[in-house]
Amino acid sequence: MTTQVQEKPYLTGRAFMFSLSKGEDLLQAVQYFCHHHQVRCGLITAIGAVERATFGVYDQKAKKYIKINLEKELEILSLSGNVSLFDDKPMVHAHIMFSDMEGKAYGGHLMGGTRVFSLEVFIQELTGDLKVRKLEKATQLPLWTNPLCLK
Repeated sequence: MTTQVQEKPYLTGRAFMFSLSKGEDLLQAVQYFCHHHQVRCGLITAIGAVERATFGVYDQKAKKYIKINLEKELEILSLSGNVSLFDDKPMVHAHIMFSDMEGKAYGGHLMGGTRVFSLEVFIQELTGDLKVRKLEKATQLPLWTNPLCLK
């Protein structure tokens, strides 16, 4: 069920640019950074390369992620995501696109287990009403509460 909510604009807060060390778990490291710096709402982008990739595609009928592991060197074409609260802690939700040496593209929902070769991350903190996630029954996904109803 959706409700009509008047969304308020966000203002930009702090901006962070950093790199991650070779061998770091990409999702775990960005999640730790957000927790450590108390980033509770924001936007994330990143570029770089990985030694191995773990990502998923959501099976809407089964209501679960199908995990994909690629044990090869890949270039990150794009990582785009956000930070919001789930269980009162910062949660990173990101999608990622890779390419291999032949230019074949892969992508999906970033999962733990993606090992960094080199990575440059940009996080733009947003200030205003915090986005909060709750497990949504119909999809079994942790979604933002109070979705907009445009009907």
